[in-house]
Amino acid sequence: MKYTPQSLAKQFCLGAYVNTVDASLWRETFEYLAKRKDDTVFDKSAIAALWAQYGGDLRAKIKQDALVLAVLKRALPGYHGDSRTLYRGESWFLFDHDQIGFCWTASEDIATTYAKGLNAVDSGGVLLKCYAPAEAILAMQDNVFICDPARLLRLSTLGLFPKL
Repeated sequence: MKYTPQSLAKQFCLGAYVNTVDASLWRETFEYLAKRKDDTVFDKSAIAALWAQYGGDLRAKIKQDALVLAVLKRALPGYHGDSRTLYRGESWFLFDHDQIGFCWTASEDIATTYAKGLNAVDSGGVLLKCYAPAEAILAMQDNVFICDPARLLRLSTLGLFPKL
């Protein structure tokens, strides 16, 4: 199937991830979504589930965190819980370039697994800890806290792991 930004946006709004399209089309789609005035098109729970599973892949394709954040702020259901201490296993490259990801966990063990594993493949990994005020959390899905990285406080490094 040949997608346009509008048809791909419709899939995203329903919570469907299409991984067979190239990065430039995803970028155009997010630009289109950021300009839409109607937030009722977003199935917010379905998009939270999509982002918890495929957000890293989408973020890597789009390569514009400000654009991604603009869409996520509108497309996610929000969070109505308490502030939390959260952890993330990040790649050293992204951490070093101040490009910390959106998905965090309350489990230090899960974050350590990512810091030592998947996120250590290209450049090594780093285990991060932060305090997330409730307003920094955009949604929670299956114990994944989707956050605005710029609003996280007291970011600290708990461990560094070698490149795999």
